[in-house]
Amino acid sequence: MKFLSFFLITLFLVINISIKLLIVDQETEIKNINKEISQVDSEMEKKLTDISYSTRPQILEQINENKFKLLPILQSDIIKPKAD
Repeated sequence: MKFLSFFLITLFLVINISIKLLIVDQETEIKNINKEISQVDSEMEKKLTDISYSTRPQILEQINENKFKLLPILQSDIIKPKAD
């Protein structure tokens, strides 16, 4: 009887310790994933800020003048098809 009780107590302790270690490992993994998520969010915010700055009308106009030299299409330049 003593052996059985000793075995059960030991088994219980081993199971308890293994579960606690598993929980600690999972919590560490969750912290790492949350850290990666926050880094990705930060990078996304930076990219969005860059995009909003790059698409300002003044910046787009400056890019057009420096690189493309495109002219806007005026309303008077649009050809209207004649109805037969």
